[in-house]
Amino acid sequence: MNSFSILLVLKDRTSYTKRLMRKWNSEKFPFKILIADGGKSQEIQNLLSNKNNFENLNYEYIKHPFDATLEDFYAKMSSAVMKIDTATTCLMDNDDFIEVEGIKRCLDILEDKSYSSARGLMEDMNGNNIYNLYPDSIIEKTALERMISQTKKFHGNWHNIAKTKHIQAMWKMIQVICPLNFRIVEQITGYLNTMWGNSYRGNFPWMYHEYGQRIQTESGDLGSHFPSQESWINSNYWLEEFNKLTEIVGAAISYHDRIPIDEALKIFRESYHFKIPDLKGLLDNRISQAFDLGYNYNKIDEMFDIMSDLNIERVNQ
Repeated sequence: MNSFSILLVLKDRTSYTKRLMRKWNSEKFPFKILIADGGKSQEIQNLLSNKNNFENLNYEYIKHPFDATLEDFYAKMSSAVMKIDTATTCLMDNDDFIEVEGIKRCLDILEDKSYSSARGLMEDMNGNNIYNLYPDSIIEKTALERMISQTKKFHGNWHNIAKTKHIQAMWKMIQVICPLNFRIVEQITGYLNTMWGNSYRGNFPWMYHEYGQRIQTESGDLGSHFPSQESWINSNYWLEEFNKLTEIVGAAISYHDRIPIDEALKIFRESYHFKIPDLKGLLDNRISQAFDLGYNYNKIDEMFDIMSDLNIERVNQ
């Protein structure tokens, strides 16, 4: 069981945190938990700082500066992921519940070196599969092919059990490009958790998600970052944000598959319409406008350095 730990990411919503920790404590949850708290609640800080309150759990509590902005959140994540000392990990929010047997199934699957991440059913509290549209795993020979397959069968992979080095690279790369829109962040985690190896999607009980109150930032709650797709693509921030998505996915493809970065960038932007085929005309126009803005190759070089420093190409060997 030393091969896995959970990174629990907190920002207030204190009732959810207390409920989750009490549930884990009563069940004697067997895996290590690393808690990265970017909230304001002194109550939670006091509660979690005293491990006698949850004596059945193996956890480490780290209080980070308040997540006032997404930039603060990325700094917290970039720091927190580097403290994970197990081979695999899973990112969790405090409105989720995870099955121990589901974790074990995923860890067994990840013994197959071709997989970089795995998950079972992602269910709401009524037992409905949230990701029922595309149940098949993403299995391809190259990062480029996995990108295209993920685009055509897009599911969020935010919570996947994944190789820790991959999670570390992902969040450090996110900090480099610093997206201002959280839908972009969600899509980055969807892509990168299947970019450096195959992504398993199983039909066994694994995680339950409650649609809790939205996380608040200085600019409002994160729900406002997810308007309709058409409104999102037409927004005044979309061009620059799409370029950030292109840069990080393109860098991952280029590094893993050893192809030129401009080729990887081109293939991603020309494939993206597969995700929303009904809006292909709009996407083609907006992606062309985004391309005219150009890419930040200095940040792309920073991301190459991150992947190289973490030897992400050797994780699955």
